[in-house]
Amino acid sequence: MVLKRSVITTRLQELDTVLQELAQYRHITAVELQNDLSRRWIIERGLIAAASLILDMANHILSGHFGQYPDTYEESLTGLETEKVIPTVLYQELKGLGDFRNVLVHLYQEIDPQQVWESYQKGMTVFPRFAQAILVWLDSLEDT
Repeated sequence: MVLKRSVITTRLQELDTVLQELAQYRHITAVELQNDLSRRWIIERGLIAAASLILDMANHILSGHFGQYPDTYEESLTGLETEKVIPTVLYQELKGLGDFRNVLVHLYQEIDPQQVWESYQKGMTVFPRFAQAILVWLDSLEDT
C-alpha cells in the first residue's frame, strides 16, 4: 500500500468538522450530560467519529509509509509513536482511545456518562494536537 496524502488530509478535514460540531457542547457539565440523553448521544457519536478518523489515519500511515499492519487500534497508536509520527507525550494522552471507541460502539449498554464527559473534555484538547502532529509529519515528508 502507498501513503496517499489526500487520504490523510480528507480525514483531517473531517476530524476538524467533527471537532467544530463537538465544540458547541464545550460548556456542558458532567451532571448535564448525565441527565440529557440527547446531548450525551451527540457527544458519544462525535467521539466515535473522531476516534475512528484518528485510528484510520494511524493505520493508513503505518501501512502506506512504513509497511506495518497493526492487529489492534492500540498497536496503531504505538506504531505512530515508535515511528516518531507523534510525540511520546501525545501518544500517552491517546493511549486507550481504541478501547474507548470499542466500548462506545459495541458495549453501549455499559457506557459510563462520567467517562464520556471526561473523554470529551480530554479529546477537545488532544484531538486537535493529533491533527497538528500529523500535518507536521506530512510536511516533513516533503522536505526529504
